[in-house]
Amino acid sequence: MNSFFVLKTKLPIIISSWLVLIVLWTLLIKFIFPILYALYYEENCTKYIMWDFWWIAHLWLANSFLNLSKKTYYIGMLICISELIIIIYKLIAFFISPQWTIWETNWMINKIIVLILFIIITVILLKNKYYILNDLIEKE
Repeated sequence: MNSFFVLKTKLPIIISSWLVLIVLWTLLIKFIFPILYALYYEENCTKYIMWDFWWIAHLWLANSFLNLSKKTYYIGMLICISELIIIIYKLIAFFISPQWTIWETNWMINKIIVLILFIIITVILLKNKYYILNDLIEKE
């Protein structure tokens, strides 16, 4: 299992793929599904949208893992730590007083999946810090 977290393998492709899937899932449950739902019930199409632009950072990080550089480590860690703090805070607030509507349940499932992914990415970045910041740069 220790070798799984090494970026010298196909791991960057796997991480990037998961990040792109998270982007697509986020766009689906926070934008596309709410718009379609509102249109079906003839309501304002922005009524149910959950405005969230983290998907842009996730897409950047996916691309960055395919093109490793020092920015991958520093900005990746900034994104990971920010995401973890925000998600943990929001999940705690949710579970204190949960509302099990379709919107809140979709949101909660999304946050748990993103939380797990960013814990894994944080571990990968920390485990590969030397490789990203030193070995990788020397090979360029």
